[in-house]
Amino acid sequence: MSITLYQSATSMFCEKVRIVMRMKNVPFEIFDVRPNRQPLIDFSGQRKVPVMDYNGKCVIDSTFISAFLEEQHPQNGIYPDKPSDKGLALMLEDWADEVLNLAIRTLRHAETPEAKKEAEAGLGIHFRTLDQFFAGREFIFGRMTIADIAIFTQLHYLYTAANYEIPATHKTLLGWMDFMRRYLKLESLKASAT
Repeated sequence: MSITLYQSATSMFCEKVRIVMRMKNVPFEIFDVRPNRQPLIDFSGQRKVPVMDYNGKCVIDSTFISAFLEEQHPQNGIYPDKPSDKGLALMLEDWADEVLNLAIRTLRHAETPEAKKEAEAGLGIHFRTLDQFFAGREFIFGRMTIADIAIFTQLHYLYTAANYEIPATHKTLLGWMDFMRRYLKLESLKASAT
């Protein structure tokens, strides 16, 4: 079996796939596209990462790659067992990948102090919500699922690529981030899951 992940080390979506692959004990090779995207374009016909070459089959997008890996390698499942919980996990993954990601990108691309302040206010709403959401729990569904992975990798990007830290006022969220960091065996929040 030959699996290659076309990726960029700083992409939160690529980190999500790396965590899923390691969680499932799936051996894979990494092709970093930053110095040269041409092999990615030749294989997939586009520039977006992550892309997985699974024995010659092209799978694009972290959500689709994760779902494909779950089908091919059901051990250490990334979805909760109960169908309604699986639906909620998928909704949380989508929320993290789209809504939380947009708030983080808005902060990262803020060019003026006013724009940064406005972006921080918007992101602060999500921090407060997540601070409440993680009160009294480690994993959302009692064990690590795609929902935990998606939320963590979006927030982790703040530390690894955006040079921004969650404010200290969000103690519960910071505690959860540290729990996930330790669970994933990362030296610090500035270290990527490789």
